[in-house]
Amino acid sequence: MSAAPAGPPVPSPDAGPVVTGRRLRSAVGLAIALTVLFVLSIGCSAYAVYADWTTHAVMGRLLSDPGAIGDAELGDSESLFLLASSVQTRALILACVVFIVWFHVVRTNAAVFAQGADQLASRVAVGARSVPLANLWLPYRIAATTWVSSRPLGADDGSRRFPSTLVNVWWGAFAAARVLGWCGGMAYSLAQSPGAVRYAVTTMLVGDVLDIVAAVLAPLFVLRLTAMQRTRSAQSPAVAAVRL
Repeated sequence: MSAAPAGPPVPSPDAGPVVTGRRLRSAVGLAIALTVLFVLSIGCSAYAVYADWTTHAVMGRLLSDPGAIGDAELGDSESLFLLASSVQTRALILACVVFIVWFHVVRTNAAVFAQGADQLASRVAVGARSVPLANLWLPYRIAATTWVSSRPLGADDGSRRFPSTLVNVWWGAFAAARVLGWCGGMAYSLAQSPGAVRYAVTTMLVGDVLDIVAAVLAPLFVLRLTAMQRTRSAQSPAVAAVRL
């Protein structure tokens, strides 16, 4: 009588997560490039703050004494403001492009570390596109999930050793800066008086300051999460198809 065919092996309780066609990728190079770009963004945002403050001061003088400001000074103020806005926008776009690539890499790695941890974000992704401001919440949700999934193993106090405070504060500053920048830009394009222009640049000034805060926190988040994934990879040989 022939022996019954053997069933599939029973996985050990201590085995690492099952890899389903995904491989870990190194995010170190992208993290270094992002750090450089964020430093550049800080400089551009500081220039934007200077331009905002200059325009704010000119509009204030114009409101208090209309004859004290000539057309040349008004033109110089507007040119400075528009140039700073253009430089800042281009630096932000460049940083965002590299950040998206890095974000995809670390998100894929986190999916290997914790299979199914991003199911909520996947379910919400389709509906979020039709909800106002949801495109600001969903990336945060994915970032927070990635952070938690990438915490090194063997630490019962992982939530204290690797708290999500950095993620929360960084994304809060970034999202607030985007909202204020959009509102200020719309107000500036519709402004018909010195008072309206002053209000618009004040809004953008606050947004640009928050941009600096976000640009300072962003490389800390990027470097910390990348280091966490390197440690997690070393702790999980079963999933470390590529050492980070």
